[in-house]
Amino acid sequence: MRIPARPSIHVLIIVTLAWTVLVSMPAAGREPLQENASAGRFRPEDGWKPLFNGKDLSGWTYRNPRAKKVWVVCDQVRLDPADPARLLPIGQGGSPGAVLLCGEDGRGSDLLTTETFSDYQLHLEFNVPKGSNSGVYNRGLFEIQVFDSYGKPKLGVHDCGALYERAFPRENLAKPPGHWQSFDITFQGKKLTLVWNGKPVYQDYDIRHGETDREAFERLNHENAHKPAALRVKLREENGRYLGYFGEGGTRSGLDGPDRPGPILLQGDHGPVAYRNLLIRPLQETTRGSTAR
Repeated sequence: MRIPARPSIHVLIIVTLAWTVLVSMPAAGREPLQENASAGRFRPEDGWKPLFNGKDLSGWTYRNPRAKKVWVVCDQVRLDPADPARLLPIGQGGSPGAVLLCGEDGRGSDLLTTETFSDYQLHLEFNVPKGSNSGVYNRGLFEIQVFDSYGKPKLGVHDCGALYERAFPRENLAKPPGHWQSFDITFQGKKLTLVWNGKPVYQDYDIRHGETDREAFERLNHENAHKPAALRVKLREENGRYLGYFGEGGTRSGLDGPDRPGPILLQGDHGPVAYRNLLIRPLQETTRGSTAR
């Protein structure tokens, strides 16, 4: 009877190292959870508090209660291998790092916080599948666009990171579909500061002013006749650009009326999207000027 030769020590070392790497990798299509995101930068003693408890929709309400219920809580999400335009939930949630998923086809209702906010810092992380579309409305009015803009050589007023139809990032910082990204938003008075994936996009940007495209320019000017004075735009065409003052109201599809304290609104009727680590720190309210320029 022939006794098989023992594997060499070198082979054993290679096999051991390969197994260690394999078991330490996250499952396909997933990234490790970041349950401790609030432990470092976002400490409660510094005024930060979670908007999402990781368990259910306590503290949130539907903008359209009659819409299809597509929001679910889970541990993590991954791209659907059969359809990269969708996200699949993993697990049941329940921890501080859990995920709030607008699932299925993402054609449900927007979510609003039951609490309203005026001036604040807001941190959140989002995950969009291929071609999908969502947004974060500050005070329920001013949308920072969430969109699959990965790979675009130049961004516009409807792309990720845009102050919708008013301003847009000069650099494309978008990650591929299915990857987690982050927004750090500061709203104070009429000024917006946005950091996207760790890089600054806007710094103390006046939300009432900006640049749009021709379609929005024509639509907004046409709507002026039916708006109260505070919501009317004063836009001009200048060397092929459409610039000016957008009034005291919010961006398209925001809540009605002029700027005021309002909820954080997550768009949930344009496609699948996932959010996690939603944290806010209220700031002292500033005086709100209304001077047009």
